[in-house]
Amino acid sequence: MNPRVDEILRFYERQGKPAGQEEILSALREIQEVLGCIPKAVQEEAALRLGVKPSFLAAFVKKYPGFKEVSEKYEVKVCTGPSCGAGKALEILRAVEAAGEEKERDQGISIKIVKGRCTRRCGKGPNLIINGVLHHHMTPEQAAGLIRRL
Repeated sequence: MNPRVDEILRFYERQGKPAGQEEILSALREIQEVLGCIPKAVQEEAALRLGVKPSFLAAFVKKYPGFKEVSEKYEVKVCTGPSCGAGKALEILRAVEAAGEEKERDQGISIKIVKGRCTRRCGKGPNLIINGVLHHHMTPEQAAGLIRRL
């Protein structure tokens, strides 16, 4: 967890449980200021530490227009054409999906992952496209690393 978010939660934890609506709103505003959003994993931790149900806290995030669960959006296309497919495209796809789920859960970064059509760079495959930027000669580990660095 982000050290600043942990510090925020510790402060509101000391105010007593269960936290009141004003404390919850203040904590959520501060968390969003630090992270740019309030990811699901952070909502769950905040609910636990503030002594409220996760569904109650999630309702605050949904109700107040200034709050958001995700901050950035990425589109990742994994080429699954014949050449890339032979070069472990499905393993790359699985690695990208796992890293994407982790990124969204922990940091609130939205990643849309799609199987892409042939990029016509077969000699340089397997290929991966992130927001229009083409990456060549990918391995599952390299692809997951790119996603983690987004």
